Order: sequence, then structure tokens, then C-alpha cells
Amino acid sequence: MTPSSITRARGMTLVEIMIALSIASLMTLTGWRALDTLQVSRDRVVSDAAQWQRLDDFFANIEADLRRASLSEFAANSDTLAMLQPSLSRGVDTRRVSYRWLAANDRVEVIREAGGERLPVAEVQSITVAYSADGVLFEPTINAYPRAIRMSVIPLTAAGALPPVDRILALR
Repeated sequence: MTPSSITRARGMTLVEIMIALSIASLMTLTGWRALDTLQVSRDRVVSDAAQWQRLDDFFANIEADLRRASLSEFAANSDTLAMLQPSLSRGVDTRRVSYRWLAANDRVEVIREAGGERLPVAEVQSITVAYSADGVLFEPTINAYPRAIRMSVIPLTAAGALPPVDRILALR
């Protein structure tokens, strides 16, 4: 065999290997950063969904308490709502239920107090409550069971500032 007829097996050069490794490294880094961004976004969505669920539970609880409240014993102002409820048992016992909005560190914590038990039920950026005796005119205080309550809540979210959530509870 002559040297010209022998085909020379040719492999990859060092430069080609370095270029291939560089491309693979860039692809790996890009994929890792995309995965990290997706995980951060997922955590934010889960946190916001939990906050929205707590806010929805707060509205449901306060509405249920208001519907069970005595029509004769009710007092409310801009930071407290207090009512008397008949006992769940068949006795004649009653219990006082109140909600308080306590401001602290750019947040407002909503506390439900009933039967000696104190339970935080929501944490929001701000809350404004107004009461209506006639269903038309809303005022910041009331001393009788209202016909309607208007609540305006700005929720706390990881996404930043949101517009207020307005809820009107028509009670009677």
C-alpha cells in the first residue's frame, strides 16, 4: 500500500472540542437560570394563591358570623365590629364575637375574638369598612345591626400593589 492510498482517520481537534464544550456549558447555564426563574415564579404564585384563599375565607367567615348575629346587639366602627350571637347548642347562651383590624408594620392584621379565643383570620395591606342602616348611605360607625356592610381590602401579595377588593355584604 502506498501512503497516498491509506486514508487517514481524522478525529476532532482540540479547538473543536473546546467550542463544543463552550456551547454545552452555555446551554446548561441558560437552562439552569430558566429553571430557577420558573421555581421563583411558582413560589410567588403559590404564596399569592394562599393569600387570596385566606382573604376569601375571611369574607366567608365574617359573613357567616354576621348572618348568625343577634339583630339587637351590634356595634361597629372603623376598626372594630362586635356582635352577640346565640349559642350553637340549643341553650339560651350567647357569645360575643368581634373582629378587630390592628395596624402594624405596613400591614393590617384582622383578629377574630369569640368565647375567649383570639384568632388571626387575615393579613392585608389595608382595610376600610363602612356600614349602612338603609342600604344606600354608608358610614364608618353604626350602633344597630346594619342592612349592608361595604369592605374595601388591599391584599398583601408578592406581586406588588394591587387594586382594592371591594365586597358588599347585604345582610337583611
